[in-house]
Amino acid sequence: MYSPKIDPKWISPLYHQAKAKGIPMTRLVNEILSEHLSLESAPDKCAENKLEVYSSDQNKEAS
Repeated sequence: MYSPKIDPKWISPLYHQAKAKGIPMTRLVNEILSEHLSLESAPDKCAENKLEVYSSDQNKEAS
């Protein structure tokens, strides 16, 4: 089975987002990929449904 490596720069934001949602990181990644790929296959929806930014840095900028 193919197991791609996640870029290390995404590990911390994924960890913090998953922890905030109370779900495992793998489930969060699957949700992000499912949403992105479903939007990609339906280009007319892309303008309406933008992906949420998953970053722990987002909270720091808002402060």
